Amino acid sequence: MSPVRVLEWVRHSDEMWTLPRGLAAALAVAVPGAEVRSPASREEAEALLPEAEVVLGFAVRPHNWKRARNLKWIHCTAASVTHVLFPELVESDVTVTNARGVHADSMAEHAIGVMLAFTRKLHRSRDLQRERMWGQDALWREAPHLGSLAGSTLGLIGMGKVGGAVAARARAMGMRVLVVRPHPASPPEPAHEQWPVGRLTELLAVSDWIVIAAPHTGATNGMIGAPELSLMKPGARLINLGRGAIVDEAAVVDGLVAGRLAGAALDVFDREPLDPASPLWELPEVILTPHTSGLGPGYWERVLAQFTENLRRYVAGEPLENLVDKRAGY
Repeated sequence: MSPVRVLEWVRHSDEMWTLPRGLAAALAVAVPGAEVRSPASREEAEALLPEAEVVLGFAVRPHNWKRARNLKWIHCTAASVTHVLFPELVESDVTVTNARGVHADSMAEHAIGVMLAFTRKLHRSRDLQRERMWGQDALWREAPHLGSLAGSTLGLIGMGKVGGAVAARARAMGMRVLVVRPHPASPPEPAHEQWPVGRLTELLAVSDWIVIAAPHTGATNGMIGAPELSLMKPGARLINLGRGAIVDEAAVVDGLVAGRLAGAALDVFDREPLDPASPLWELPEVILTPHTSGLGPGYWERVLAQFTENLRRYVAGEPLENLVDKRAGY
């Protein structure tokens, strides 16, 4: 039998999003029955595309789609696939899988970390430290007051691998966990309850924390705007780990300035890097992180282990994991 020809092209202008060359070389011998090519240039990748049956990464674009004559499967090394699902690919028989689950532990710990920072006012303590100020009295007296995660309600938007990891950790810390998702599951664990998306307004009204762990799709684009923020419980805080386009940033700023929103932790933005002129930089009850919630130890090793297992399945004729619904966008 002819080997399964795999084209690896995971390159980015930022080195952190580029597959390390040592790992790419190891992939070439990881699965018997597969022949992996890892070209040095975009031109070489374009030349290899017509014979590739499997593409790891982002070599396939609308301009070269017709040249991918033997393509059967694309595996994206990110969880989000909206930027690669152009119409011709969506309408084709080509299978798409993604890296969902790889980020789950890191993103869940990030979510818990920023919630703890807010409730224990660690961000305010850091600001005082920078000014060499002993702010014990102010931290105790001034609103928002020191609190506790135990006994509070977490409203999760999305319940994939990331949402599930957040829910498990939050529940272990004594939080009540409610979820809205397109297809609620029963039993609801690790959440306490799962609701359909139609109950989003109810979720906003009863939650002390709203954590967005949903993918960016047509259905979630602009999902949280001024009307939704106005429905949030007084004193509630918003955490966005999904995609910037899910949330109206200007509405978040307005809500924070007006005091309708007690705080926001944002890891993703409508445009990245975030504009230095954005008022989000200066607001005291905002924690900004530069799209790092998914990063953690052994990131690329975990990405490659996931793909290697799927490639083994492909060569063996077994069902693939992490299949993407191309029409739904996740």
